[in-house]
Amino acid sequence: MKAGAVIAALLVCTISDAAAVDSDSAVQADRLIAAAKQASGGPAWDRAVLWHEQGQVHAGGLSGQYEAWASMASLHNTQRFELGPVSGSNGWDGARAWSTDSSGEVRIETSGESVAQAIQDAYRSVYAFFLPLAIDADRTFEGERVADGASYEVIRITPANAEPFEVWFDPLTHLIEREVQLTGSQPHTFIYSDFQRFDGVLIPRKTVDRVGNDPQYDTVSDITALTLAGVDEPERYLPPPSPANTAHWPQGTNTITVPFRLINNHIYLQASINGSTPRTFLFDTGATNFIEAAAAKALGVSMEGALAGGGFGDGIAKFGLARINSIAIGGLELRDQVFGVDYSPGFSELEGKDDQFAGLLGYEFAKRAVVSIDYARRRMTFSKPDLFQAPAKAVELAFTFNAHVPMVSGALDDAAGEFEIDTGSRSALTIMAPFARANNLVEKYHATHSAIVGYGVGGASRALLARAGELSVGGLVIYGPVTEIVTDKSGAAEATRTAGNIGGDLLKRFTVTLDYAHQLLWLEPNALAYQSDVFDRSGLWVLRGQDGRTMIMDVTTESAGARAGLSANEEILTVNGRAASRIPIEELRAQFKGPVGTQISLLIRSRSGRRTVLITLAELL
Repeated sequence: MKAGAVIAALLVCTISDAAAVDSDSAVQADRLIAAAKQASGGPAWDRAVLWHEQGQVHAGGLSGQYEAWASMASLHNTQRFELGPVSGSNGWDGARAWSTDSSGEVRIETSGESVAQAIQDAYRSVYAFFLPLAIDADRTFEGERVADGASYEVIRITPANAEPFEVWFDPLTHLIEREVQLTGSQPHTFIYSDFQRFDGVLIPRKTVDRVGNDPQYDTVSDITALTLAGVDEPERYLPPPSPANTAHWPQGTNTITVPFRLINNHIYLQASINGSTPRTFLFDTGATNFIEAAAAKALGVSMEGALAGGGFGDGIAKFGLARINSIAIGGLELRDQVFGVDYSPGFSELEGKDDQFAGLLGYEFAKRAVVSIDYARRRMTFSKPDLFQAPAKAVELAFTFNAHVPMVSGALDDAAGEFEIDTGSRSALTIMAPFARANNLVEKYHATHSAIVGYGVGGASRALLARAGELSVGGLVIYGPVTEIVTDKSGAAEATRTAGNIGGDLLKRFTVTLDYAHQLLWLEPNALAYQSDVFDRSGLWVLRGQDGRTMIMDVTTESAGARAGLSANEEILTVNGRAASRIPIEELRAQFKGPVGTQISLLIRSRSGRRTVLITLAELL
């Protein structure tokens, strides 16, 4: 696999107007492919059997090494890597994408999103368009592109059941100098240079993997050895067996139950790092372990690296890595864990929390214990997987994985798709932009109100608000869910094969039990199951800054707040005569969801001075 494909699994350019397109786009694309094949080795490509590559990688101040194999006949592949404190492996066996993490835990991914990406990576990384394969791929000539002062001839390739990507050819040498992913939450641009001949084929020794057109996040790979011959071993592409469960339980204990607080539909519980006094963590079943940089520093945890991360929101966040000796929840302990380190501004101001918020926990615990989240009683139970018994009165659903996130099949009215189960989302139902476009959901639901609906790793996330007819999953039907159709131009909202995200505002209607080992979940309705959910009726998105001020960050179009003349970047001083700084953000947001017709008096400070504003809560949906 060409350098750069390996580490892209771990974790854009200035374009001119297209030139006139050849009347037969596919023929022109094939001409460029044939010229590139001839320039880079010609018949030597036809003799290639097994791609075996070794190299070094550098990213965010970290260095490491990798090794990769790929069958030139089947495109099955596998690779392993080390980068600073993190290591792992991943592969594609023709049906399943799989990966292992630093602790050796194995994850099988068969979601539509994961499979499509695995096929694209497999096809792209060994120049499969040069090979006589029985794999269909559409090819079109896209015209001319310009990047960094150089011109390129560009084609688009779409392998069957995969996402499209572009191939950029140097018109003089005919060599491939760039490839550009066109879809996904974080499309990558691969920049190739330093061409050298390996087994008769001219291959770029150096690859720059760039995310978000920002060189500070570049991953640079250098091939140190590459062969294209040898005896293939098909079993190397299969996922390895799962290791023994490494969770440490108190002696004689099969289950552990801990309390949690539900704030803004987020689950907060206490956990201890390296035996220290417990701190507050947000529990997100789809998130990997993260610690805030301030907490890491206070606990004496060493941090290194500055890598690119993303989620909802258009931006790219910077994160580092740290190795933690132990992390424990209620006596359930995981040892020798690699954490991401969040360098972004404190999450506390988004939630309005003033206690010692330390970070995110989730996937690593859920992978080693069955997790049952009783939203009604505000308690979470961890059970040993081999002794767990399924809840008798719950609805059982099978799920797949997309990276660390569980995915279930479902339908929004008459539109079928895969939906994330996300305890880390405060919303009820979030719909990804490609799914919304494909099913004309904005027009169907008459979604016109635009609002900031949350903050993800990539920053603020904006959506159009709607109320869908019904969401059905596994025989359960949820009527009239508040639906947020995300309008972010990049980030998680642009996932092409994910329909949406089922978040805490819906999940809190159930006791949710997740068995990651068997990829099953259970939903057992509670007292909230048949209540209609409510969107904020003020139209105000408010945050509590680190300076203690309560700020309006956004005003929903045509909302009560907009009609009252409120604007972003204004400060709320008092609410019904009570100092805003003394009101927890979650309490204030609850007031803004009050009954229609409720009047709330706000003392506002802006650049033009102070004024009193009376807003009357109104239904938006």
